[in-house]
Amino acid sequence: MTEVCRIAPLRLLICSLALLFTVRGEATTVTSLGELFAVAHESEPGYRAARANLTASQARTRQAFGAMLPQITGTANSNGNKRRYDTRDRVTRTLHDRYHSDGDQLSLNQPIWRPANVAAWREAEESARQAGYQLADAEQQLYLKLATAWFDLMEARDGVEFTTAQRDALRAQWDIAQRATELGAQGQPQADEARAKYEAADADQASAEWDQAAKLAALEQWIGAAGDMVQPYLRDEMEIPDLLGGDLDEWLEQIDTHNPALHAAKRALAAAEEEVHKQRAGYQPTLDMVATYGNTDQAVGNFPGQPGYGIRQLAVGLQLNVPLYSGGTQSAKVAEALALRDKAMEDIEATRRTAILNVKTAYLGWRAGRAKASGAKAAVVSAKTALAVADRATERGLKINADVLTARQQLAGARRDLRKGRYQQLTSYIKLRAALGELTAADVDDLDQWFGAAPTQAVTASTTEAPHR
Repeated sequence: MTEVCRIAPLRLLICSLALLFTVRGEATTVTSLGELFAVAHESEPGYRAARANLTASQARTRQAFGAMLPQITGTANSNGNKRRYDTRDRVTRTLHDRYHSDGDQLSLNQPIWRPANVAAWREAEESARQAGYQLADAEQQLYLKLATAWFDLMEARDGVEFTTAQRDALRAQWDIAQRATELGAQGQPQADEARAKYEAADADQASAEWDQAAKLAALEQWIGAAGDMVQPYLRDEMEIPDLLGGDLDEWLEQIDTHNPALHAAKRALAAAEEEVHKQRAGYQPTLDMVATYGNTDQAVGNFPGQPGYGIRQLAVGLQLNVPLYSGGTQSAKVAEALALRDKAMEDIEATRRTAILNVKTAYLGWRAGRAKASGAKAAVVSAKTALAVADRATERGLKINADVLTARQQLAGARRDLRKGRYQQLTSYIKLRAALGELTAADVDDLDQWFGAAPTQAVTASTTEAPHR
């Protein structure tokens, strides 16, 4: 570094700035995907709503079970009374009473035959199981959406680096063309063409920055504000192993037993079946055992001149209710339940088809990303060789810095394509695991091992070199 900085005052300034940004980069904490998963797991509204829905479903199960247990109630009253007593004859005078009365009663109702209550309890249990699978699916979808947004942001950042390198290379070519025009070596049209290419590249670079901001906004909907977040870089030397293993059919066979959304749809069908049973039970009579124990105290009798009294009464019996006619309401409820059951059956097939599509898309996306990465890897090796040749030629005076910037632009493009293919591989792998409900934080931690705090070699360093004119 010292020998390089002695070349010229401009280079000295460049080296100082590079050291400054290096120190700042070391002080910046890089955020991993696993850390974002932990944040989203506790704060993302959709997942928290699914968790609250599970709690509510479990509470409804307890409510339905409680409806089959004895229902015991107690009542009490204390009244002040004022009574006027008029007779039909003309002899007895009108009497007035003021007295106090108290009463209390304990009632018990034990359902004996209420098939609708049993069906409602079973329906609530199935709904609770459905909510559990929905929570598992919400967690998988959260991980998938977050990872997709994460890699989209990385791809946008790589696009900014590439367009920056492209802009700087075209700026150097424009400067050279202007200088050549001033010296009469070429005409003004060539300089204008170089300027047009530079301005187009400058617009592409600005567009890439706006795209990066949009991708960051998409990520923030899962984790909240993340303006100061620093993403790691995928290591160029990292070789992603074949994470899929078997062929596509082996993955498809696991859908019926592993996909949480499909399990939730099956539980929804079971709940719909119980709803049909519950509504059909509305045609049947109900039988309850009822019991009451009451105590009534009154200071005076029911007629003037009678003394007060206290009554203790116990009643035990059976209560039968037989539905006779409800205006067609119960028949309509049964028809509704049957239609909802048919809907639940179709939802299962729709969910299965969606799961199959997701697995196929992820599997084929992995293969396509691997092919892209393989081709881009060869391009990176070629671009590195071209850059090394350009650097040596520039030192010997055989080439100018514009050639070096062009070589760096090509390297940036090759690295962008390499990372894009690998991002597609990793996103497809996460999508495949999520489709089968098997994506865990441990999987994400394993993926984080393939990332580093800084790129293998900075390709945007060309922005610190002033182009030769």
